[in-house]
Amino acid sequence: MRTRRTMAILGVGLILACCVMIYLMMDLILLPPGQGPKLSMSNWLHFENRLAKLEKDFDKHHKVMSVLQEQAAKIKDNFVPVAQPVNRHFNRSDATTVSRAGKGLACNFYAEKVPEVDIQMLELYKQLEFDNPDGGVWKQGWNIVYDEKQWHPNRKLKVFVVPHSHNDPGWLNTFEKYYMFQTRSILNNMVTKLSEDRRRKFIWAEISFFKLWWDDQSKEIKDEVRRLIHDGQLEIVSGGWVMPDESVSHWIAQLTQLTEGHQWLKYNLDYTPTSGWAIDPFGLSPTMPYLLKTSGLENLLIQRVHYSVKKKLAKEKNLEFRWRQLWDTDGSTEFFTHVMPFYSYDVPHTCGPDPKVCCQFDFYRIQNFGLSCPWKIPPKIITRANVAERALLLLDQYRKKAQLFKTDVVLAPLGDDFRYTHLTEWEAQYDNYQKLFNYMNENRHLNVQIQFGTLSDYFEAVREKRNLNEFPTLSGDFLTYSDRDDHYWSGYYTSRPFHKRLDRVLLGTLRGSEALAAIAWARGNDQLVEGSLASRLSKARMWHSLFQHHDGVTGTARDNVVIDYAQKMIMALNNSAHVLQQSIAHLLRTPQVSSMDVEAVYFSLDETRSHHTSVGEKHVLNLGDDKPSRKIILYNPLPRQRTKVQTLIVSTPFVRVTDRRGRSVKCQVSPVWIGPAALSAARYELSFLATVPGFGITTYIVHALHKASYTKEVHLANVTIFNTDISIPSIPGFSHLTILSHTQEFSISQRPELSASFGKSGLLKALRVGNSMFPVHLDFVKYGTRGSGKDKSGAYLFLPDKPEPDVVFMDGRAIIHLVTGPILSRVFLELPHVRHTCTLFNSPGSDGLGLHIFNEVDITETQNYELAMRFNTDIASSDQFFTDLNGLNIIRRQRFPKLPTQGNYYPMAASAYIEDKRVRLTIATAQPLGVASMASGQLEIMQDRRLLQDDNRGLGQGVMDNLLTNHMFTLILEKKETNCPFAVPTNHPAGLLSLSGHLASEELLHPIVTLHPHNSLPFNLHAHFSPLRYDLPVDLSIVSLRVFPIPEGAGKGVGMVLHQSALDTCFNNSLLRHLNVSDAGEVDLTKLLNDMEDWTISKAPLTFHNVGPSLKSPVVNLCPHQILPILFHKTQS
Repeated sequence: MRTRRTMAILGVGLILACCVMIYLMMDLILLPPGQGPKLSMSNWLHFENRLAKLEKDFDKHHKVMSVLQEQAAKIKDNFVPVAQPVNRHFNRSDATTVSRAGKGLACNFYAEKVPEVDIQMLELYKQLEFDNPDGGVWKQGWNIVYDEKQWHPNRKLKVFVVPHSHNDPGWLNTFEKYYMFQTRSILNNMVTKLSEDRRRKFIWAEISFFKLWWDDQSKEIKDEVRRLIHDGQLEIVSGGWVMPDESVSHWIAQLTQLTEGHQWLKYNLDYTPTSGWAIDPFGLSPTMPYLLKTSGLENLLIQRVHYSVKKKLAKEKNLEFRWRQLWDTDGSTEFFTHVMPFYSYDVPHTCGPDPKVCCQFDFYRIQNFGLSCPWKIPPKIITRANVAERALLLLDQYRKKAQLFKTDVVLAPLGDDFRYTHLTEWEAQYDNYQKLFNYMNENRHLNVQIQFGTLSDYFEAVREKRNLNEFPTLSGDFLTYSDRDDHYWSGYYTSRPFHKRLDRVLLGTLRGSEALAAIAWARGNDQLVEGSLASRLSKARMWHSLFQHHDGVTGTARDNVVIDYAQKMIMALNNSAHVLQQSIAHLLRTPQVSSMDVEAVYFSLDETRSHHTSVGEKHVLNLGDDKPSRKIILYNPLPRQRTKVQTLIVSTPFVRVTDRRGRSVKCQVSPVWIGPAALSAARYELSFLATVPGFGITTYIVHALHKASYTKEVHLANVTIFNTDISIPSIPGFSHLTILSHTQEFSISQRPELSASFGKSGLLKALRVGNSMFPVHLDFVKYGTRGSGKDKSGAYLFLPDKPEPDVVFMDGRAIIHLVTGPILSRVFLELPHVRHTCTLFNSPGSDGLGLHIFNEVDITETQNYELAMRFNTDIASSDQFFTDLNGLNIIRRQRFPKLPTQGNYYPMAASAYIEDKRVRLTIATAQPLGVASMASGQLEIMQDRRLLQDDNRGLGQGVMDNLLTNHMFTLILEKKETNCPFAVPTNHPAGLLSLSGHLASEELLHPIVTLHPHNSLPFNLHAHFSPLRYDLPVDLSIVSLRVFPIPEGAGKGVGMVLHQSALDTCFNNSLLRHLNVSDAGEVDLTKLLNDMEDWTISKAPLTFHNVGPSLKSPVVNLCPHQILPILFHKTQS
C-alpha cells in the first residue's frame, strides 16, 4: 500500500513538472496576434512574473502533497466501509436515521452536537451594546494609531489598489438603459485603457452586463479580453449573472443566477472565478459562501455588515475569518472571508478610516469633472512638486487600515457605482495613482510595496503571509443590517411583495419546466434542448436571474424599473410554460411522430398571468351538453409520488370526476364568492384528491352531469354565512344557504388529528392537535412611520412610529363565510385591505398537515401604512425564535430589548417557527416577507407596506406602486416528543424543520401543475407517464435537473443537484408514517431515472462548469445538509 502511494505521489510530481515545462513553452509561443516578433521589455517582465507565480504554485503544490500524504495515512487508519442502506418509513424507531449522520459516512453534522467556532454571531450579538459613540474621523470606529517602525525592509506593507465599477442591473434605470448609457462605455474603455499598460488591473462582477456587451464585440476585442484575463489584468469576481440579494432570495434562485454566469464564462472565456465580491447586498447570509465554495471558489469579500459588528471585529483584528455553516462540526464548509471595515465601498471609505482624506484620492472628483468631495477638500493632480506630500498622506491611511487586520497586506478598492464611464476618469485614476505608486516604491525607507491588483491578487498575498488556520472561524449571518444610528434595513424584506410572490411562481415553473425537458430529452426528444425551445428556457433563466439582483427581489428599484422587472418575469413565465407544455406533448403523444411544431401550444396552464400586474387568472372549465367531459393533465415536479387536493374552476356545479382508468373520484363542489354577500352563478370550485407519480404526468377527466343525476362521489358543500341579514340570491346547486344575522364561535375539522376554532371576529382562535387544544390567536396589526423632522420608513428602512403596532379590524362587523364538506372546510371574510381565508384539507398528503392561510392584500388606499399578520400563543418561546436562511437552513434568532423593533425584524424567505418543550408552531410561506417575534409565544409577518417618502438611501422615492397581492401560508402546530434523545440543544445556533414543516414549505414552492389540453390536438395522448424507477425519500430532493453542454465539445448531459435535508425528528405525526425517509441519503443513480441507466455518471462542481471524474459506483450517499451535483452524459463512441 505504501509503495503504491509513494509511486502515485512521484507520478503526480513528474506530471506537474512536465506541465510546467509545456506551460512555459506555450506562453512563449501563443502570444496575442501580431506580438510574436515584438518581445519588448514589458513582455519579458510579464514572462518573469508568470515564472515567479509558477514557482509559488509549485511550492504550494509541494505543501498540498505533504498534507495529502498525511491525510492518506489517516484515512487508511480510520477507514470505515459504507453500510448498505435500506429505505425506511418514517416512524419513531427510525428517527435516528434522519438527524444523525448516515451509517459509515464521515459527516459534519450531528443534531445533538453544538459546533465549536471562535465567533458565533448570536453570541456576539449578546455581547454588543449597539451604542454608537462618535469615533472621530472614523465616526463608527475610533482613532487608529500605529508605530511606523513595525515595518522594515524585511516586513513591508503590501498594498493592492483594486479598481472596480459597481453596475446595478436595474435600480434607478432599467437594465438596458444602464447598459446603453453607462455600462457599455465602461467596458469599452476598460479594454482600451488596460491594454495600454500591463500594470493596470480591473475587476468585474455582473455577467448579465458583460454578456450583453460581449455580443456586440469583434473577434479582435474578444481576443484582447481573453488576453487580459489570462495575464491577470482583468478578473471576473463571483461570476454570477448578478450580485444577488442574500436575505429574501431563495437559494435555488441564487444557484440559478450563479450557474447562468459560470456557464457563460466557461463557454465564452474558458474561465472559472476564484473569489467572490458582495459589496452591495443589504446584509449577508452564509448560504452564498456555501454555494460559492461548492462551485469551486476560494475567497469572498463582503461589505454591508452592521456598523457595531464591524467595529467589534476590527477591534479584535477579526475582519478576516473562515466562515462556516451553522451546522458544520469539522470545518469542511469554511470559506475565507474579508469584511470591508468602513461605512461604504466608495473611495472615501476604502483607503482608510478618514473619508475626508480618502476622498482626496478619488481623482474623478477633481474640480470640473462633475463630482466633488462633501468634506470640501478636492483631490489634487499629482505632480513632482506635491507627490511626496500626497503619497505620505495616502500612506498614512493605508497604514491605519492595516492595523485592523492580521497581515501586512492592505486591500484598497478604487471605485463606486457605474464608475469609469469616461476615458477621462480612467486616465485620472490610473495615471495619478501610478505616480503615487512610483514614489512610494522608489523610496524604500517607506517600507511599502504598492500596486494595482485584482481581488485574487490580494487574497493570494494574504495566504502567503498567513496560514488560513491562523484566522478565526465564524458561523452565523450578518442580518439585520444597519449602516448608522437605528436605521435598520428591514423594510425591504417586505417591499413590493407582489413581485416577491411572482419571483417564487417563476422559480417553481422554470425548475419544473427544465426538469421535464431534461427527462424528455433523455428519451430522444432533441427538439426540446435545441433551437427556439432552448432559447426560451435560456431567456427565462436570464430574466429570473436578473431579478435576483439586490435591487430586484428586494423591491428597492424605481417604479418604472419594477415594471420592467415584472414584464421580464412574465415573459420568463410564459417561456417556461411553453417549454413545459411542449415537453408534456412530447412525452404523452401517440404515435411518437418524428417532429412537432415547436411554436404550437397544445396545453394551457390552469393559472396564467396575462399582464405584469396580474395575480393569476384561473382557467374556467366550461362544461355542458356540448362539452360533456374535459381532460385535466397534472404534472408533479417533485421526485416522488404525491397525493393532494386539486381545485379547479368549473362553469357548473353539476360535475363528477374520474381517473385515467374511468374510476370515480370523490369530489366537492363549493361556491365562489364575488363579494361579501354575493355568489357567482358562472363559476364554482371543484376539489378532489389526485395522485401523481414523481416527475410524472397523469390524467383526470371532469364530466358534466344532468342536474338530477348526482352520484355518491359528488358532494355539494354546506354554506353558512354569519353576521348579516342580507338576502343572498341563490345559485344553481346552492339554493339552501344558512344565513345568521349574528356571529358566534365555530370550528372546522377535516381529520381527527386537527381542527381549527374561530372567534366571533371570524379570525383564528385556537388549534386542536390530537386531544390537545392550543390557543393560537390571529390578528392583523399596523405600523405607521415616524413624525415630522425625523427619518422615516422607505423602500429599504423600517422606522416605525412606535414599538408596539395597533391592532386593526376588531369591530367584528365583517361578514363571515363558512364552507364545509368532505374534501375541504374553509372560512372566508373580507376585511378592510385584506380578504382572509383559512382552509383545512382532508388529504393524506402534505396539504393535510396544517391550516392554509390565503391573504389577498390591497393597501392602495392607505398612507405610511405597514400591515402585519400576528399570531399570539401560549408557547413559552421566551425571546427565541427561528427563521430560515434562503430556504436552505434554519437559524436561531433572539429578540433583544437593546434593539429597536426594526432591529428585531428578520427575513423569512420560506419559513419561521417558535417552540417550547411541548409544542412547535411553524409558518411556511410561499413568498419572502419580514418576520419578528416581539413577545414570548408570538410571531408576526409583515404583509405589505406603503410609504410616501424616500428614506435617503439613493432611491429618491417612496413605495406607492402597491398592487393587489396574494399571500399563501401554511400554519403547522406539532406536539414534541418528551425526552427526545435527538433534540437540538438549546444553545445550538441552528434549528431544524420538522418533516411536516419541510413538506409544507416544499409544497408551497413546487405545487402540482395543472394543464388543460386544447380541443383539437394533432395526436392522441397517453393518459400517464412515470419516469422514475423508484421514489426518492421525502428528505432527499432533486433541486434541479436540466440539460447542460459538456465542456470540450462532448455534446450535452443532464446535470442533477441533490440535496439531503436535515430534519428535527422529535415529532411524531401519524399522518406521515407512510412516508419514506432516507437512510444515509442513498441514491442508486443508475436505477433512478428510466432512459439514463447506461449513461456515464460524473462528479461536477455545483454550477457544472466542468466535468469531474466518473463515479466508481452509481450508489451515492449524502450527509445531512449536503448538496451534491451529478452529471449524466452519454458515453462517446
